[in-house]
Amino acid sequence: MGNTSDAFSLARSGNTFTAATLLKEEFEIMRSSPQRVDLCEWIAHCFYQLEQFDEAGTWYETAGQLLLGEPSTPLQLKALNAVVEYEKALECYRNASDEDAVTECSSMLNEIRKACASA
Repeated sequence: MGNTSDAFSLARSGNTFTAATLLKEEFEIMRSSPQRVDLCEWIAHCFYQLEQFDEAGTWYETAGQLLLGEPSTPLQLKALNAVVEYEKALECYRNASDEDAVTECSSMLNEIRKACASA
């Protein structure tokens, strides 16, 4: 199927939905954690551009989860990197007026911040 360069070309030409679809396909086959985080961010950005804020938030959260699960990264660095992704997710959920997702994401942010402070 497509690849990331095709997806970027589609996104630049305004075909953001198809770009997101191609990037999601790439995400499913990719095994490298740092590259999967990048894909999550790009997919989230596409959905944000489409004003599908719940979907964008989910992908930012996925990026945060991948960062937290990275075995070779020190805990404090994992937490700091994940906070950025969860803050983006929280913004998306607020834009979507999804109160349940806002509550869950806020709780996760608080947990990560506590872990970061105690590390």
